[in-house]
Amino acid sequence: MTRYAFLLTAAALALTACGTQKAVRPDAPAPAVAESQAQTVHYKTKKGKRLTAVYHNNHSPLTVELKQGNSVEKLKQVQSWAKGVEYANRTTRWHVQEGRATLRRKGVARIYYETD
Repeated sequence: MTRYAFLLTAAALALTACGTQKAVRPDAPAPAVAESQAQTVHYKTKKGKRLTAVYHNNHSPLTVELKQGNSVEKLKQVQSWAKGVEYANRTTRWHVQEGRATLRRKGVARIYYETD
């Protein structure tokens, strides 16, 4: 290895070590990362059917639990856009966009609106 290559390698290693927290403050605790909590949103159709969606944003893939009466259905995020998200499983699709959501199940679509 030439002297120039050796100096470049040594300089790169030294600069890399300077960027770590432990190199600057060896006794410093690791930074804490805040976990986002689940968000609950209530929806209602124009005919009065109610649904509660619990969005779980603290793991991957992102999921939603749709609660209607005593039933709970879990869906995984399949698409996301600037103004909307779509969750799905084998039988159900839940498309959320700007205060409203469309539930598609067995060929039937229902539009729900946020209530809070």
